[in-house]
Amino acid sequence: MSSRAFVQAAKPLLAAVGVVAGLAALGGVSLAQNAPDKVAAAVPAAGAPSAAVLDKGRQIFTDYGCANCHSLGDAGATGHVGPSLDGNPSITQDFVRQRVTDGQGMMPSFASQLTADEIKTLASYIAKVAAK
Repeated sequence: MSSRAFVQAAKPLLAAVGVVAGLAALGGVSLAQNAPDKVAAAVPAAGAPSAAVLDKGRQIFTDYGCANCHSLGDAGATGHVGPSLDGNPSITQDFVRQRVTDGQGMMPSFASQLTADEIKTLASYIAKVAAK
């Protein structure tokens, strides 16, 4: 089995492990935004992501199973395990980038599956399209 095929086959299992771990910690999970860190945002604060960035971010969101846990109107996602990304005032590029990179509670880390640029693209997409 190729490494790419293995990663594709392992994604649902990794998501399930993150859900199980998160359910165990659910009582202490906070959706409050962590302090910003020094990682650059995917786009300048004043700029908006391009259509290509939004399309790529939507594709990453779909390909990596984010919709299994999260709801996000723009992606047609209706997951109910993790927090809804629509209407969540904590959703910023830095917040999403940190959660996707490091994980927390029920959210697994995707740092070993996505490149830093893919994580920035995903964070830019979610921060832009999440209905506030």
